[in-house]
Amino acid sequence: MEGGGGIPLETLKEESQSRHVLPASFEVNSLQKSNWGFLLTGLVGGTLVAVYAVATPFVTPALRKVCLPFVPATTKQIENVVKMLRCRRGSLVDIGSGDGRIVSSAKTF
Repeated sequence: MEGGGGIPLETLKEESQSRHVLPASFEVNSLQKSNWGFLLTGLVGGTLVAVYAVATPFVTPALRKVCLPFVPATTKQIENVVKMLRCRRGSLVDIGSGDGRIVSSAKTF
C-alpha cells in the first residue's frame, strides 16, 4: 500500500517512529530552568551591587595616597558642643575619631 506522494506506507511508519520527538514536559522544564537562571543571576548581581555600594565609602579613605591630617577641635568648639548637650537628657554616644576631649568635657556637667 502506498501513502500520499508515492511513498510506501511502511516507509512512512518507519520514518515517523525513528524521529525523536521531545515530550512537551521537557520543553516546559527547560523553560522553567532558564527562568530560574535569570532570577538567580539577577539576585547575585543585585547583591554584589548593594555590597559594593555599602562598602565603598568605608574602603575608599584607606586607598588615598595622601592621608588627611588630624585637626583637633578648638576650645571654643568644645564649649559650644557642651552648651548644646546641657539642653538634652539621656546618654551620650560619641562615635568620634578624635582625642576624646568632647566626651571628657561632657562628663563634667
